Amino acid sequence: MEEISETAKAYYANLSEKQKRLAKDFFNEMDKDGDGKITFDEYEQRIKPKKGFNPIASSDFFRKLDKDGNGTLDFDEFVTLHYICATRRVFYCDECRVFLDRVYFTCVQCFNGSGNTYDLCVSCYRDKNIINHHKDAVFLDNYTMLHAKRNQNNASASKGKKGVEETVELAK
Repeated sequence: MEEISETAKAYYANLSEKQKRLAKDFFNEMDKDGDGKITFDEYEQRIKPKKGFNPIASSDFFRKLDKDGNGTLDFDEFVTLHYICATRRVFYCDECRVFLDRVYFTCVQCFNGSGNTYDLCVSCYRDKNIINHHKDAVFLDNYTMLHAKRNQNNASASKGKKGVEETVELAK
């Protein structure tokens, strides 16, 4: 969670004053008793889904956000939650359900399709723990995928075959 937290702080530092005020308002809205800290009960009341399962509503996820382990979220810890919610960056391994807070692998075919992505933690990918997915899947880590998409966009401009297809060939 450290990398995501640092990323969140970097984004927050570069927000406009209006956007920072909106983030602070969201924090204050969650902090029902106004003590400058969000307890798990306050957090759960705001995050808990009306129906279905929301993985960020769990006490385990709250503990990951609570970097100092004092049982509450101060504003600095909240900034990470705000970033995750604002960017919709809630990725879980589609096999073991661990929160993907570091490098992860994505199925290229699913990424390029119109449906949902299929993402794996490093452990599931390394151990070939790919039970619930199609057999011809090719996986790239999130950084390589981004680089491949950039190459693909550049190649599209020059009408060449590069990018994801070329990277997939190298991955086989």
